[in-house]
Amino acid sequence: MESAKNMFLKKWVRGNIAVYSGALGFFHPLIAHGLTGDHNKLLTTPQFIMHTLSLFVFVFFLVRTQNRIFQRVGKPEIPIGIWPFLFFIPWVFWLGYYTFFVPFDILFMFLSIGIINAIQLKSMVQSPGKWVWQCLLGYFLAAVAGIVIGLGAYLLYYKHFQGIARDMATWLSISIPAALVVAYYFKYILKNQLLLSEEDTSGMVSEQKPFLQKSSEKARQSFL
Repeated sequence: MESAKNMFLKKWVRGNIAVYSGALGFFHPLIAHGLTGDHNKLLTTPQFIMHTLSLFVFVFFLVRTQNRIFQRVGKPEIPIGIWPFLFFIPWVFWLGYYTFFVPFDILFMFLSIGIINAIQLKSMVQSPGKWVWQCLLGYFLAAVAGIVIGLGAYLLYYKHFQGIARDMATWLSISIPAALVVAYYFKYILKNQLLLSEEDTSGMVSEQKPFLQKSSEKARQSFL
């Protein structure tokens, strides 16, 4: 049980750092600004479309990563649905942007991820009521970390950069701190909250057997 949970937590940390820093920090500015360039508060139609498309790409990688992490501990029966993410994340992102402007687009987006995960993963944890506020707090802290560090770095340094370099540096500085919060805050929370049955752990063991058998066979042949 403990080893299975530890394996899950390691995959959670690696997966979330990769998806937030990669899909949000790298691909988002590349897709959103790479072809349509800089923009003022009012975006052109192509800029709006490319920003929305980049959010869809982020959602795809986020949901795929989370599903694969849970499936690795034998939870294919509880897939994380992509449709709530596809609908709410772009909608609340633009709501925050066009009502309060930056950084509320980032804050609203992370809070929407927290709300969806709080609802969809309730059956996976020991204390669902506690999990809801833990989830909301975690993604709120992730948003705050990204906003403070990323936008602070922009105001101090990046605003003098030119073109895509400025957007890339800014979004990497937003997404990496946020990724670290999501990864390690929830590593601590899920260590105490995550439910794993004997069937889940046995599924992981059975997946490891072919690899262990191949490794032992190679070692035996090398010795001989």
